[in-house]
Amino acid sequence: MQHAQASALTALAGTTKTEVGTITTPLAARKILGVWGYLHCPGMTTLESASGILELESEDTELQPFQVPLEVVNTLTSGSVSYIPRVLAVNIPLKGQSRVKGSMTLDMALTVAEKGRFGIITE
Repeated sequence: MQHAQASALTALAGTTKTEVGTITTPLAARKILGVWGYLHCPGMTTLESASGILELESEDTELQPFQVPLEVVNTLTSGSVSYIPRVLAVNIPLKGQSRVKGSMTLDMALTVAEKGRFGIITE
């Protein structure tokens, strides 16, 4: 059985590495099959660009610092949100009840109150 879990939507500190949250995997989980993370930038102007990385770490399993690019959620001028979720397929062994910490770092400072969220899919 596959389980999908997500962190809370957390305020980020720009180019400073910010812990977004920790997910505790189910007891029966034996591997991470998918990883996703996004950056939410409400009110971003056309003169700004947003990019950064999601880093996963765990002291409970052999997950070395694992870094992937962040997806960006843009709010269009109409007020609607433009976001197509992308889950990166991985095959990372783990022990059940592992704590997986997610942190995010932006490539450049923004003038908006950016937030981030990440998630994992386990089996």
